[in-house]
Amino acid sequence: MKTAGIIAEYNPFHNGHQFHIEETRRRTGADYIIAVLSGDFVQRGAPALLSKYVRAEMTLRHGADLVIELPVTAALSSAEGFATGGVRLLDKLNVIDVVSCGCENASEDTALFQEIVCLLADEPEEYRTLLRTHIKSGTAFPAARELAFSQYLQSTHPESSEMPDKTEKVSCPGTSITTQSGLKDKISRLLSSPNNILAIEYAKAIHTLSDSMKLCLIPRKGGAYHSAALSEGFSSATAIRRCLLEACDCRYTSGHAAGNPNRPEKVSPDTSILRGQIGRLRGQVPPLVFDNLQQAAAQRQCLNENNFSDLLFYSLIQRADCLNDYCPAGSDLACRIRNSMEAFTDWQEFALLIKSKNRTYTAVSRCLAHILLDLTEDDFAISAEYGHAPYVRVLGFRRDAALLLKAIQAQADIPLLMHPAKDFSRLDEKQARLFKKNVQASEIYKHILYQQSGFRMKSEFRQPLIIL
Repeated sequence: MKTAGIIAEYNPFHNGHQFHIEETRRRTGADYIIAVLSGDFVQRGAPALLSKYVRAEMTLRHGADLVIELPVTAALSSAEGFATGGVRLLDKLNVIDVVSCGCENASEDTALFQEIVCLLADEPEEYRTLLRTHIKSGTAFPAARELAFSQYLQSTHPESSEMPDKTEKVSCPGTSITTQSGLKDKISRLLSSPNNILAIEYAKAIHTLSDSMKLCLIPRKGGAYHSAALSEGFSSATAIRRCLLEACDCRYTSGHAAGNPNRPEKVSPDTSILRGQIGRLRGQVPPLVFDNLQQAAAQRQCLNENNFSDLLFYSLIQRADCLNDYCPAGSDLACRIRNSMEAFTDWQEFALLIKSKNRTYTAVSRCLAHILLDLTEDDFAISAEYGHAPYVRVLGFRRDAALLLKAIQAQADIPLLMHPAKDFSRLDEKQARLFKKNVQASEIYKHILYQQSGFRMKSEFRQPLIIL
């Protein structure tokens, strides 16, 4: 039995995701595919567009055999924490052979990719010093890391920049690359493209945590990850969310570009406009997903950050005296939040207001989500003790995956939660604390969904598994 794992958000599921699942099965020869899915809040620091149960069912109907939930402490972490949680969760199942992920161009130069992975996993002191220097100067972490890596490589292999026609072998356990002219540009592309960044983090986690799992890189198809415009056949999730949120008469900003060019705007709820908006997605997502999205938009079941603005403002006021418990140690973010409270209008505008040169919109928005959901730095520290994988929460499975489930039940190293009301007693004290935080996050999401749409979901302890 060969099994592949995919760590994803599917926010929402689209043609590129279906291609990735199909290509994973074709390239790896996997008998089963397990999807680790972010729950009701996602890594960019926002609520998911659709509930985790809707997204889990979409995933099962389009190629996955089992869907498990990535705990909220991993889902709302940095790229490193997100990837570590997903890989650790798959590793603890003891059934995974391959972890498959999408990438922009990482598969074009696998030797350089592996060199970067080895360096970032082992972090030589010279590299760490360069990284700290750039961060202290006010450079945001992603850019600081790129600069530090390029400078480290140039200092250890100066021929790469001074002698463009000369080649030199660079050693890394199990890899060998050729440094030459244009290397800096290659490094920049690898370290600045969103899917490449996650691919590197997955590879780092596998390098550190597992001797048995391998990584399968699959080139991304279609529009760029952050592209806000629909493209032919393979649009980004960002573009699809934008289209849906406009159709739902939601205020929307993309939250990724400097100054946020996609300003919040209201769209008339006129049904002809709604049909026109949703019609633009026909062919961009699988037919069954299109039907689900059309229904969700008509019933106003698509959510974004600003639907949670009032609750966030209340949370900020309630926790004003202990904001340091939710913000990264040594940062000035808690102070910036306190000093800007009187200017609060909504979630997205507030995140734009308090972001800074060395802290991106996404990092700020994640911190706001932590405050909203009462996820303290202590909670994240406890989660890290388990590698952000304290238990396995099953959201759904296909009936013909019974053999896979049986193997996991027999071999998993952490508790398997298929029926939380019954299985909760299997958790130790810290695991139970983390699971309760996950339940709390989902209940908050469900309440806002009800306020927005009138659609009421069952509690986390009564919600049935999705079985197809």
